[in-house]
Formats: sequence, structure tokens, C-alpha cells
Amino acid sequence: MTSHLRIGIFCPYDNHGLSHAAAIQAETDLVLKAEALGFDEAWISEHHFDAGSSSPSLFALLGYLAARTTRIRLGTAAVLLPFRPPVEVAEDIATIDILSGGRLDFGVARGGPFPEQNRNFGISPDETRPRMLEALHLIQQLLAEKEVSHHGRYFHVDRLRLTPRPLQDPVPTWIASASEAALDDAAAHGHGLMAGLTSTLDDVRQMLRSYRERNAAADPRLVVSRFYCSAPTRDEAIAEAAPFLQQFFDRRRQLSAGLGALVPPTNIEGFLARSLIGSHDEVRAKLADLAVAGPRSVLLVPTSTEAARRCDLLETFRAHIVEGRPSD
Repeated sequence: MTSHLRIGIFCPYDNHGLSHAAAIQAETDLVLKAEALGFDEAWISEHHFDAGSSSPSLFALLGYLAARTTRIRLGTAAVLLPFRPPVEVAEDIATIDILSGGRLDFGVARGGPFPEQNRNFGISPDETRPRMLEALHLIQQLLAEKEVSHHGRYFHVDRLRLTPRPLQDPVPTWIASASEAALDDAAAHGHGLMAGLTSTLDDVRQMLRSYRERNAAADPRLVVSRFYCSAPTRDEAIAEAAPFLQQFFDRRRQLSAGLGALVPPTNIEGFLARSLIGSHDEVRAKLADLAVAGPRSVLLVPTSTEAARRCDLLETFRAHIVEGRPSD
């Protein structure tokens, strides 16, 4: 069922009310567990000005993970390019690629609808998409060409030579967006696509269809993230996953609304339906349906607020979903 699917994890670095040091250690343990279990990929998020998240310094985290792992590929999901100097990003990408032995996957995004990011970085929401696309174009030039001159709307360099250079040529690149402009850019340059945790099967199919309409010869390499929790019964899985999902979406809605806004509790029913949550049999069927839709990789977010339990859930996925062992 999953023989052609790559399975990985998505690490949002949420601290679940604990310390940031504990959150970073917990996600490190999760990546190490994923590698030990034979998972293919681990992708790291970037969030800023969020007391519930511990991953503003995405490249520092990746450098540490590169030193702690040997096989699993490490991805950025995603670098928020509108808020970062592209020359520095290119230098960091090259350095992390060297440190990891050529295991880096480079995903970019414009940044979610979080007003504090735009306010504190001084970037208008209307500018984030064009800044992202121009920055990505410049980074791709720097990674691929010996000498680069670029004079655009936002960024200017003259006869710049990137040092050091990455091991991979090219460094695999993804865009986390389904906008028309992002799809145009991804298809034109052969970048992969990333779909979010709340994307439906129809969303996945539409992203792939739109990409292939633009460039039938390119591989969209679609990466899809999914909340995961399976148990012998559906009720057991939902009971365990619900507190995690409630916390996750309540916080993100608050961030989207802005400081001081009154936000009612999130109705998580729809998110449960779009996740790999249920009995072992149900999750196997959901994963099979997702595989048919056509992604290259599925990234799991184990839905427990307890760090050790999230590692246990990866073992559960391996045993009951991939290997199909019967429930105890």
C-alpha cells in the first residue's frame, strides 16, 4: 500500500505548555526515533513571535539535527522567505547541506496569516508573495551559478559568488503554496509542492492537476502533512488526538486574529476527518486513499501532547499501518 510513498514526520516544535528547551529536546527525540524506525524524511517548521512554538531559528535546529542523524533527509517546512535576507538563506542552505552530507530538502513559504510576523518584520502582507518568489529566484541562482548579479524589486547583488557551495546540485526545492503565482513559479522551475495539514483529498488532486497543466514534464513531488493517531478503536484514537488538535488550532486561530482578540474554541470535527486518525484499519484505508491521490511523501504529526507518547505513535504507525500487524 505504501511501497511507493515516502513516509516522514513534520515537526512544528510546539511546546504544549512546557519549556522551550523541553520542546526542542522532544522534537529532537522524535526525529531520532523516526530515523531509527526507517522513516524517510523529517521536516522542520519556522514560526516567529509565538509563545507556543520553539522554532524561529530553523537553520540552527537543522544544523543540530544534521549532526545527530546519519540517514534521514531533513527539510525546511518552510523557510519564511519574505522575512529573511536571501543571500544569508543561500549561505545557510549550502552549509546545512554540507553538514548533513547532502540530505537537505529546501521548502519555502510566504508566511501564514499571523499579523505579529508582518508587524515585527515590517513587511506588508501584500508584499510577502512577490518577495518570496524574487528571493527564491535569487537563492536558486546563487546555489547554481558561480557568479550572480541580480537587480530586482526587493533585492540587489552584483557579481556575488556564494561560498561555500552545497553538495547537492541542485538542492531539491519546494513551495508551500497553492496560489496561482506560486504554482506558475514551481512548474516553470521544476520545484515541488507542499500541501498543508488541513488540505483535503480534492485539494491534493487539484494542486497536482494544476501543476501538470502548467508543466507536464516536471515532477510535482507533492509533500502532504497529516495529523496521525491510530488505536484499536476509532473512539480511542479520537479521545487521544482531540486535546492535541484543540490546542493546536485554538492557538493558530489566536495568532491569526492578533493580540488581544477574542477567539471562540475551534470546532475540530472537520480536521479529524481530514487527518490520519481512527482505528488502525481506518487509518490504513485513509492512507491508501491519500496514496492514490498522488503525493510523493506523507509527513506525520503524532497527535499527543506528551513527548514520549509521540515517539510511541511512530512505533504504532510502523507496526500497525505499514506492517499491518493486528491490534493487540
